[in-house]
Amino acid sequence: MQNLDIVIAWVDGNDVELKQKRHQYLTGEDASDAVSDTRFASNDEIYYNIASILKYVPFCRHIYVVTDNQQPEFLHEFVSQGLCDADKIRVVDHREIFSGYEQFLPTFNTRSIESMLWNINGLSDYFIYLNDDFFFNAEANITDFLESNKIVTYGHWKSCFSYKTKLKYRKFLNRNFNKPIQPGHVIAQMLGADILGFKEFFEIHHYPHCVDRKILADYLLKHPDLLETQIKYKFRSVEQLNPISLMNHLKIQKNEAILKPDLALAYLKNAESVVSFIQALNQNDIKYGCIQSLDQLDVDHAELVRSAMVEKLQGYLPQSVIS
Repeated sequence: MQNLDIVIAWVDGNDVELKQKRHQYLTGEDASDAVSDTRFASNDEIYYNIASILKYVPFCRHIYVVTDNQQPEFLHEFVSQGLCDADKIRVVDHREIFSGYEQFLPTFNTRSIESMLWNINGLSDYFIYLNDDFFFNAEANITDFLESNKIVTYGHWKSCFSYKTKLKYRKFLNRNFNKPIQPGHVIAQMLGADILGFKEFFEIHHYPHCVDRKILADYLLKHPDLLETQIKYKFRSVEQLNPISLMNHLKIQKNEAILKPDLALAYLKNAESVVSFIQALNQNDIKYGCIQSLDQLDVDHAELVRSAMVEKLQGYLPQSVIS
């Protein structure tokens, strides 16, 4: 069986040193979406993520946690408690993935970081990429991600035209009325398809994504101006495309992608979604979950979520997270 590595981008936004570093680069004109504290918050989601991989992803070879001179406080407990081998989890610093491009550091920009993941030393040719607030909710199979060297991608087609029109209008407002442009998730996906000449784009959501390391690296390295645009912004910018979407559309062009419809998700968005989120944790047909903005819940709702995740991942979590 082919084993894949898993890459998780992580940041501890509560780190005072990192906050100070981030604030040095704020201009006062940054899009609120790109710089709000909740984008950088961390509330044990990384441990749920890794525990779910250890429990549900038998074909995972290594777990790479990509960080900026940080390390999750209880990460070592996965090894010390015998939950995985010593070489299973490795922290990868931004300096490693930006090797040769160090002048663009520091960065606080997910799209910049995602654009350089191919530069991780020893990374498998195909790997699974997760944000730190994702997790596996049920047993995973290799065929959920890869079939006969074709990546498996879940989503749906959308027209590029309406999003290009929206972007032009927002750029007009920015130019004439100095209104900041929010670097939207969907527009960035559209740009990843549009640059390749697609009239439609395959929109993806909050799932783990299979990535072809080589096809993404080759394209970016052959288009150095695009690569620089992708990594020069300290915070997310509307000028950047979504590199995972770019990779998907490169694979679609080569007929190396199997496209499947959207999946149901255990998705925590706000207090109103807590009950449905906890119910979804017990449904084996829901393969993935996402915990967003946990820092914005009140204490009681946050404790409900924490207790449910601890119960679900019992026997796979660091003791310090449970106690």
